[in-house]
Amino acid sequence: MQVRTAAAVAGVTGFASMCLELTAVRLLAPHFGDSAYVWTNVIGVILAALALGAWLGGRLADRGHGRTTLATLFVVAAVLCALAPVCGPTLGAWLLPQDLRLDAAMPAMVRGSLAAAGLLFGLPVFLLGAIAPVLVTLVAESGSRVGRAVGLVSAAGTIGSLLGTFLATHLLVPTFGCRATMWVCALVLAVGAALVRPSARPAASVLLVGLGLLLQHGPLRAAGPGLELLAEAETSQQYLQVVRDPANSGGAMTALKINEGLDSFHSVSVANSVFTGGRYYDYHALAPLLAGDGRRPEHLRALSIGDAAGTFRRIYDAVHPDATVDAVEIDPGAIALGERWFLGRKAPGRVFAVDGRVFIDRSRERWHVIHVDAYAHQIYVPAHLASREFFAAARERLLPGGVLTCNVGGLHFGDPVLQSLGGTLAAVFGEAWAFHVPRSRNFLLVARREAALAISVLDGYRPGDELLNAADQRHWQSLMAAARVREAWHRVAPGATPLLDDRPELDRLLLGSYLDSGDGSEPIGSSGATPVAEAEPLAFAALQADDLDQVLAHIRNAAAPSAYLRLLAGDARWRLRQLHGALAEYRTGAGLQPPADLAALLAQRRADLQRDLDPHVAAEEIGRRNGWLAAAVGLVGLLFAAAMVRWQLAVPMR
Repeated sequence: MQVRTAAAVAGVTGFASMCLELTAVRLLAPHFGDSAYVWTNVIGVILAALALGAWLGGRLADRGHGRTTLATLFVVAAVLCALAPVCGPTLGAWLLPQDLRLDAAMPAMVRGSLAAAGLLFGLPVFLLGAIAPVLVTLVAESGSRVGRAVGLVSAAGTIGSLLGTFLATHLLVPTFGCRATMWVCALVLAVGAALVRPSARPAASVLLVGLGLLLQHGPLRAAGPGLELLAEAETSQQYLQVVRDPANSGGAMTALKINEGLDSFHSVSVANSVFTGGRYYDYHALAPLLAGDGRRPEHLRALSIGDAAGTFRRIYDAVHPDATVDAVEIDPGAIALGERWFLGRKAPGRVFAVDGRVFIDRSRERWHVIHVDAYAHQIYVPAHLASREFFAAARERLLPGGVLTCNVGGLHFGDPVLQSLGGTLAAVFGEAWAFHVPRSRNFLLVARREAALAISVLDGYRPGDELLNAADQRHWQSLMAAARVREAWHRVAPGATPLLDDRPELDRLLLGSYLDSGDGSEPIGSSGATPVAEAEPLAFAALQADDLDQVLAHIRNAAAPSAYLRLLAGDARWRLRQLHGALAEYRTGAGLQPPADLAALLAQRRADLQRDLDPHVAAEEIGRRNGWLAAAVGLVGLLFAAAMVRWQLAVPMR
């Protein structure tokens, strides 16, 4: 084989391999996200397939396989690449149904992405891995030294990989989408086959690719039960969907979903209201009152980091009508979707399409309030926006007495993510306070510069010039009433090991938060010395203060179990998302012969909990199924590789 031809073939292989690897994550993102775990699964499958393919390629080369074998490898790999985007949405929807709860779907997502990566990309990459050894042998047989042949193939393959990397990320996926990019990979592989041996095989491959193009239809991911898909976009950052829920109880709701979505979203707009139906966005509107000691600061200036479609700016325009809100959003695509689909007035201010950390580090302006609502993968806070260094830089961008608020996902006040992030914020500001948004898995985390944060200042607030209709005015008053409850706020102490730029641990902490709930199916024992008559009011008071660990401690210290203690234990464990344990508490309480009214309450709790538990049970079953499937895919891949090698060993060496 001529040197120039070999270099071109190696470049094509490198281009397709790297382009396929990067596009594989984007193809999986609408179903499994593109978290570190998904990247790890895809990279792991790619590396394993390349290693096994190289092993097979060496056997093929030693047994005299040449141009015909290379052409076959290219053609089959091209066909598989063309089929991947056609099969991907159906496979993704089966591995991770859209009706799963996000806070229960982590095992199914991680294991499902591994199974999907193996099924969709394992075999084509395995075939690509076998090309280099055969190519090196052909170049050496043409008269080149072996070292020169290896160096040529390696250098040309690396250059092709560089082209595939930059074109896939900066041009092909953002411009044409991940499906079209996969078909570009298939076409490039067909070209590789033509370079090796012009024949009818490349023509057949091109026909199959054309068939794949004709099969492109519908969205990458269905909108979900009861939702209308308004728009979808594949940007340089992520996969975005705009969906509408016409049956939302408070009015038709429009939401911006990122990557896997499920039952979560980033921005939201509710028809006929400036608020979001009591979601965490609404409570962030309290921040200016905390910065102004119960009054809105004059010439209020706020900064929204992770602004997406502008939900905070919409609320500010009505609740704080004279405010200026500057917005920072890393993804211009999210900004464009916000302007197109999230209509209504928004507070005036500048919009910057840039990373929030870059903006904070380089800006020299100051604000009364800084909101941080940046999420990379639905539930993942970007590590560089949650470090001590970031909070220190943000503190310098606050005016004296200004406040910084963070939206933090968590299941309870003891959540490891909340404690770690809150402890880091407190280490910079001196103290931080956390407020659990009712009926949600969100916390409002607040810290104030150069002044203590006093929740009591909300008592003196009186409505003034808000631009609210009657329903929104009532809603605003209910928010204020909930926030004025002192027990709803928990002080977060400075952490002993704050999050640092060079020690990002949020992914690990978040995985622990969603997987390690300590959910046993047995009730908590009561074998202490505290009389039941004393333990019951103590546990009730702790539950009212949302001190769930203390609730369980009082129950353990009780001298004997009681039906009422079982009720309190079930309520506490339910809030801790120990759903199986909570159900056991209610059942145990019902078996202690409670009075009729308490028995009815326990029965109602069990019925309500079962409705919450059923989706978790479904997610657990899907997670187990995906785990077994991922293991089976890996085993089949190893057996296939072994069979191929054994088959080659049966062929006499030339």
